[in-house]
Amino acid sequence: MDRAPDEESESRAVTIFRRLVAMDAEHPSQYRFSSDAQQLFVEWLALLEAKVRAKELHPALISHLSKYRKLMPALALLFELADRAAVGQDIEDASPTFSLLVSLEHARQAAAWCDYLESHARRIFSCVTTPQMRAAQILAEKLKNRKVAAEGCFTCRDIYLKGWSGLDNPELVKMAAEVLQDAGWIRAVGQESGAFGGRPSSRYVVNPKVWK
Repeated sequence: MDRAPDEESESRAVTIFRRLVAMDAEHPSQYRFSSDAQQLFVEWLALLEAKVRAKELHPALISHLSKYRKLMPALALLFELADRAAVGQDIEDASPTFSLLVSLEHARQAAAWCDYLESHARRIFSCVTTPQMRAAQILAEKLKNRKVAAEGCFTCRDIYLKGWSGLDNPELVKMAAEVLQDAGWIRAVGQESGAFGGRPSSRYVVNPKVWK
């Protein structure tokens, strides 16, 4: 709903941004984890490495989660800087030999954020990581590029006999067709037997809008 921003929070945010923008980019400050924050990071990183090296995830999700090696400490630093700027603490080194510390609290916040972002990433990547959705994505591309159904219709047999990876068995093609039918890409128009009889194959008509 529309409402006026909280003036105190808005003023605090402005103060933080102004202090951070004023930092000396030519002589960057040195930050490192405190000893307990470093221990938390090591433990968190070990869990992340086990996850991405287990090869149980889709390659796309593995690639995404691999970036968290940098994301977690980067977030921890940003949270440290923001809180220091908000209360007027030093955000720049007093001397080139002195490093400021990123606290355990901010390391925990960063780890929690990564968990939160991972939960969203898994939902987003599920559209290409489940066999059904992956098959539907492949079939959609084949239809758009007229690799099949150039005349406007096709059967499941037409698809799986081509041996395309991800669409090389009747069950995968059927699942893909169900997804595309729900999405309005195709419409079922009955079943068709092969030239030598046998089990009929579902027949579909492609929505012309697919090619526009």
